[in-house]
Amino acid sequence: MHRRGRVGLLALVVLGIVLSAAPTLARVQPSAPAQSATASTAADSAIGTAQAQSGQRSITERLMENGRVINMIDDLLGFWAQARNQPLARQRWFWRRTVERKYADYFERAVYRGADEATRRAILDDYLTRAPERLEALAHFNQLITDPGVSPLVQELIDFRVWFRDFRPKTDIYIGPSLFRFDGAIRPLGNKDGVPDTLCLGAEVLADYEPDQLRMTLAHELFHLYHFGFLFDHASPEDFKTAHIPLMIEGMAVAATELLYPTLDRRIHLHFDDEELAAQEKQLGANAARFLQLMTSSAPPEQFEGWFNSSDPDVPARGGYFLGQEIVRRLLTVYTLDQLVRMKPYELKARAEHQMHQIAQVHVL
Repeated sequence: MHRRGRVGLLALVVLGIVLSAAPTLARVQPSAPAQSATASTAADSAIGTAQAQSGQRSITERLMENGRVINMIDDLLGFWAQARNQPLARQRWFWRRTVERKYADYFERAVYRGADEATRRAILDDYLTRAPERLEALAHFNQLITDPGVSPLVQELIDFRVWFRDFRPKTDIYIGPSLFRFDGAIRPLGNKDGVPDTLCLGAEVLADYEPDQLRMTLAHELFHLYHFGFLFDHASPEDFKTAHIPLMIEGMAVAATELLYPTLDRRIHLHFDDEELAAQEKQLGANAARFLQLMTSSAPPEQFEGWFNSSDPDVPARGGYFLGQEIVRRLLTVYTLDQLVRMKPYELKARAEHQMHQIAQVHVL
């Protein structure tokens, strides 16, 4: 039987076991008490209020077991309903005193991440200028993500519970504005040590994605969340300042989505178009040699980050994802993905360097 078909059958079993009530995805607000139910013409709102009042948990939260879903999109739409026609300076003032103040920890740790005031203002102004054109898509995304019958987040959580049986998110999932900084990311919202442990979904970016691209992004980030639960038993945030760690964690996440959805084109897994994929396949050996030099010379993050965030025009866009996937594909002929997930940083480094040498040698020969 096709792997995806098996997922569908197993998912029905998991859904029947894990989910017995909770017909909607709750919109949880941090530290906010449940409010009294009131009459509403919106059925989902009424159900959500009744759930909060009765102490029941949403489908997504039942799948997570240990966390909540904190959905900020209603607050975003409410902000824009009042501020859309206001001058930029007024929008900025109102934003900081409403949305940003309400979710201060999220914006500090997930979005701004220690940026100075000038940088924060530039990021926010860019968002306030660009966001209005996506409000319709954002409202549609909100309906999609909160409807358990069609929610891609629910489906991905089910798939992960089937294929990664010990997957148990320990922190909340945030669905909110990334200010166009990311589509999905794991940020340190659940601890004070800077360890990435919380899934954050950039709503205004994801709202513009095609269905397959949205599924891949959610699966990719959920795998990071799963992997980090093992990796940070042996690693620290300092390990992320070495080139081999982002190479391997991104390569494993891409490989994981390939295992989950083997019928989807490789371009979708990598977020490439035809031209980008062809170019990186042709330049594989040369790029491997370039990145290997960064690994063996203990290059600082500013020298290799461009391979992952497309900020450096002198390196291939998302080239680190492609190289990481190539390495992990080769390793999966020897190890299982579960074995790779549980490897310590020094073990990942040794295997990454060995495979990169092999790829670069083929190019030279």
